[in-house]
Amino acid sequence: MVAVALLLVPVGLRAAPAPVPLPAAIEPLRRQLAGQLPDTTRVRLLTVISYALREEQSARGISYGESATALARALPAKQRGPLLLPALLSLSSCYANLSNSSEALRLLAEAQTLARQQHNYDALVRTYSNQGSIYHSRGDTATAGQHYRHALRLLATPASESVSQRTRMKLLGNLGSLAYLRNQHPLALHYDSLALALARRSRDVTAEATYLSSLATYLMQSGQLPRVRRLLLQSLAISQRQHTVRAQAELQSQLAQYYTKTSDPDQAILAAREALRLARQSHYLECVLSAYGQLGALAAGEGDYRAAYDWNTHYVALNDSLNSRQTMQTLAVAQVNYEAQERARRLRQLTAEQVTQVQRTRLLVGVIAIMALILGVMTQLYRNLRRSRAAVAANNHALEAASAELRAVAVFKDKLYAIVAHDLRGPVTAFAGVTSLIDSYIAQNDQAGLARLPAMVRQASDSLNHLLDNVLNWAVSQTGELECRPVPLPVADMFAECQALYQTTAAANWQHITATAPEGLALLADRNMTRTILRNLVGNALKFMPAGGHVHLDAAPDPDDAGMVLLTCTDTGSGMSATTVSALMSGPALPEPTPGPNLRSTGFGLGLVLCRAFVHRHGGTLVIQSRPGAGTSVTVSLPMAK
Repeated sequence: MVAVALLLVPVGLRAAPAPVPLPAAIEPLRRQLAGQLPDTTRVRLLTVISYALREEQSARGISYGESATALARALPAKQRGPLLLPALLSLSSCYANLSNSSEALRLLAEAQTLARQQHNYDALVRTYSNQGSIYHSRGDTATAGQHYRHALRLLATPASESVSQRTRMKLLGNLGSLAYLRNQHPLALHYDSLALALARRSRDVTAEATYLSSLATYLMQSGQLPRVRRLLLQSLAISQRQHTVRAQAELQSQLAQYYTKTSDPDQAILAAREALRLARQSHYLECVLSAYGQLGALAAGEGDYRAAYDWNTHYVALNDSLNSRQTMQTLAVAQVNYEAQERARRLRQLTAEQVTQVQRTRLLVGVIAIMALILGVMTQLYRNLRRSRAAVAANNHALEAASAELRAVAVFKDKLYAIVAHDLRGPVTAFAGVTSLIDSYIAQNDQAGLARLPAMVRQASDSLNHLLDNVLNWAVSQTGELECRPVPLPVADMFAECQALYQTTAAANWQHITATAPEGLALLADRNMTRTILRNLVGNALKFMPAGGHVHLDAAPDPDDAGMVLLTCTDTGSGMSATTVSALMSGPALPEPTPGPNLRSTGFGLGLVLCRAFVHRHGGTLVIQSRPGAGTSVTVSLPMAK
């Protein structure tokens, strides 16, 4: 069993998802779009295509949905609303399936406003249900339950007759999942059974497969295993006939749980592996995360702790990206905006009722009219007082923000001056030392020493020139005037140019520079930025490496991304601790200057900041690997020229 797990690990880590073809039903619609059509018809076709692609090919569905919403917004006001609402609902589903919760919630809030204006209760229930589903997927059951309750209240009104069976079915399914998450299994079975009955009544086989799998999950948790496998296989067969890859991935993950509970690890590993493949193919990140966890647990159960560690590493990385602080803050902001819109809607409703009441009170006697006038004056005074307080608070907030920005700029400038002064000390000291050596060699008539002075001056001037280039590039990049102009760059030529630039400096310290690059490998990058990146990597390596050391440049295609090239600079220097590497990778925009070995130069400083900025400008990454006494390896990824 250990051998099986070991064979699965590299495949799970490196297998690339095969491109998914468009459904056959989409092609006739795409051919219609190529013809001359009215804008209203074109919006409807784009919305239908986006909705059809929302589950299995959400990324493609977004392009059609964005086109539909943009075209609908450009229509006249009378035509805009009925066409924009379904386009927003379809586009929000695509973003939600790609785990872009903030954009999905923004679109749903806009759709909710349109649905109220049009008195479209079916769309209104859908928006509440979809909002609850997004918060549900993030584990915020309280907010999810709040949205679901709004939808249930709408279903209890007489206007609920216009709500379709499909919308009711989805809401019931979401309520079942929420009840299951809260360990309310009887209530979850009740809602899921109602949703399953609606799916069968409307002959929606895709929904039937979904609720069969949910029912199997509830039975599995309650220990009723004999029926679980039959329900899961029945749902899987329906999903395979419908070619719903996301549903198949989720069902394979559930099968892995079932086989784990029934002590069949071989089948559990195969099911989890298939779930991972299907989830990657459909970009279903939550299911990928679940598959990582299952494979890690199965490998640990079989005693293959190396494989378990690898799977858990991938699990932690993906989980951090899905639940990052920025994402949670964005969701919180979206929730606050929603609540503000809800309060504003209620305020408008109350204001309308107040206007109606005022119109009725006009029929009353003059005394009541005078009292109402006095009340209005007091209300106006109170509003003016509130506006004055709000204006004062806004001014104070603006002053605090300006003060904070000035303090940040001052700190930033101080760090920049400290780095420049610290880096400038080395070459200036070297020039001062050369002048002292000249006097000494002349006094001693040491011709050999005088012959070495040009190389020392050249090394000091190169270091000073390199520092000035970094400062200039950083200043230009911060003002936004430095443009990235990618052109094809042969890697071998760039390595040779950098090697020739530092060959003299390296030879003066008995250091060696070598480079290897596959023939024909080329970058699609800005020439000057790429030169700066290589110069900083090689310059830092030579700076911190003792005499007789070796620097090696290497290039290879990225095995995990066919469109990127990995450039690696490896040295035989003293290396860095894990704490130093972590600080360099996750530190501020300008790190504090720290002395290097022998106190002759700073740490990475401004050079690393420039490398990170230029690599990110190309959409790549920078990774540092180092251990004390084992040298340092810096790897950057840049786009490949096709």
